[in-house]
Amino acid sequence: MSTSHQIYASIVSCSLRTTTTTTAFSRTTRTMDPSQDFESSKLGTKEYWDSLYDRENTNFNEFGDIGEVWFGEESVERMVEWVTENAVCGETTMVDLGCGNGHLLLELSNEGYQQLTGIDYSEHAITLAKSVAKEQGRDDIHYEVVDLLSTEPGSWADNHSFDVVLDKGTYDAISLNPEQEEADAKGEDGPRERYIKAVSKITDQYFLITSCNWTMDELIERFKPFFKYHSHVKYPTFSFGGHTGSKICTVAFEPLS
Repeated sequence: MSTSHQIYASIVSCSLRTTTTTTAFSRTTRTMDPSQDFESSKLGTKEYWDSLYDRENTNFNEFGDIGEVWFGEESVERMVEWVTENAVCGETTMVDLGCGNGHLLLELSNEGYQQLTGIDYSEHAITLAKSVAKEQGRDDIHYEVVDLLSTEPGSWADNHSFDVVLDKGTYDAISLNPEQEEADAKGEDGPRERYIKAVSKITDQYFLITSCNWTMDELIERFKPFFKYHSHVKYPTFSFGGHTGSKICTVAFEPLS
């Protein structure tokens, strides 16, 4: 198994998504108690992603390998399908939060969407995304290094908004940030809460999120202070321990106001 596939296997040692309860079973980070949050992990740190994308930039420059498609091609196909069914092509503005190598935006560009933005707090990720887009002749996609969790006045989230906001694994990673445990212990907002508030500021019509660490019910509960459920994507299901579910879930939300 290659290093990149080992990393992919690590982050996607995710959860059995149950359709009848909010219980999620993670092989590495989740306890059997559904009231428990995730333990912190290096996957929730900027240093981890900087190191990962530094290596992936090297691989791309040397071998033309764009890197992993997190959660697999099926998740990208399902998200793109949802967008094409719900957002007008050519007019819709979209942003991918934690865009990584930009693969999701490239697929949306292939469908004719033009007003596309990708942000990531890792400069190495944005470098890779720009390189891949240029190699594929997609220079019209805008990429930017952004700290979405910044609470400083005049932050990026205070000055931008989009028709459709996309998240494929970013909320999962933020949920593993070591700062979250510290904030929870103090009864303060942590990275997860700051993320949800930032997303609410920049979403005009839809927020579409794909997760492997949270069930649909859990996402609805977490985001309900600012969003209401719109729809969800169906994935193949399997059974384990008396429950039936899928490995990942994709949920669409609308802002409350």
